[in-house]
Amino acid sequence: MTRRIQDVLRSGGVEKFTVYQIFNLCMTRINDLRQVRAFVQVCDSGSISAAARVLGVPQPTVSRQLQALEKVFGLPLVRRDTHNLSLTEAGRTLLPDAKKMLEISDRVGQSLTDEQNNLQGHLRIVSVVDIGQWIASRILAKFCALHPAITAELHLINRPTNFIEEGFDCGLLIGEPIDESLVARHIANMPRSLVASPGLLKKHGIPARPDDLQSLPWLGILQPRFLAKSRLLLRSAEQEVELDQKPTLLLDSITALREAVRADAGFAILPNWIAAKDLSEGTLVSLLPSWNVANMNMFVSYSTARQIPRRLRAFVDFVREEVPLWLDTRDSL
Repeated sequence: MTRRIQDVLRSGGVEKFTVYQIFNLCMTRINDLRQVRAFVQVCDSGSISAAARVLGVPQPTVSRQLQALEKVFGLPLVRRDTHNLSLTEAGRTLLPDAKKMLEISDRVGQSLTDEQNNLQGHLRIVSVVDIGQWIASRILAKFCALHPAITAELHLINRPTNFIEEGFDCGLLIGEPIDESLVARHIANMPRSLVASPGLLKKHGIPARPDDLQSLPWLGILQPRFLAKSRLLLRSAEQEVELDQKPTLLLDSITALREAVRADAGFAILPNWIAAKDLSEGTLVSLLPSWNVANMNMFVSYSTARQIPRRLRAFVDFVREEVPLWLDTRDSL
């Protein structure tokens, strides 16, 4: 390796060898960039003593650093005499690229400092469609407004996703997490209700007990995480009833399910946050108020396979704080 570096420096071929080539050649041998910084400062200041004053270190320290760098290359970089200090041919060849190396190092350091002081960078977020459309999009817009240096993209997908392969930073998911490669942090419980339209109840009658539901058309959802395709589990203070309901219509999103219920197509289970406005305005009616369906849980998940950047950690904390507040505003849709 040392002979290869010597060949590069002896050639004087600055045009032939880029800073990145020299960087790759020598950085496996240079364990301390302070050696490069000392060399550059000696060249800029004209003497070791002047360089030491600029760097704020003792003169012998600068001398040792310069000697260590020369030992790496196996070539003298400066000529020393009593009154003058001048660059050797190898030193003249190295100097421009050494300055570029320090510039790159300083720029990286500044970027890391900026990342610590100001959130910046890009976020790729995935969400189930309805949560993304109604909740995540609003939360994300608010987060980006608070942190203008952050950019983001939100993907709305109802199928299972592979975070690592698809390059997502985090996801807003419904239901208990099953992927052990993800960290899942709980955001909120999401109460749900049995609902129907007044028009449907006018035609079929108002059910008084769970068995009466089997005379009404049932609308199910295709997403298995909601457990609401053909199985209906109801709980009261005294008992639990499970009904097998053959759906007359299956839909792929909660929003589409709500619209079908409003159109008198059948009854369904809807999250309270999406049904609240219709219930308050009378366009939907709650069924069997003394019986409950299980809440759903919302999680924000991210991969355990890589270090969590500060912007992602901040977004996760923001989501966990903001989503429960948003869910309390149930007349917003």
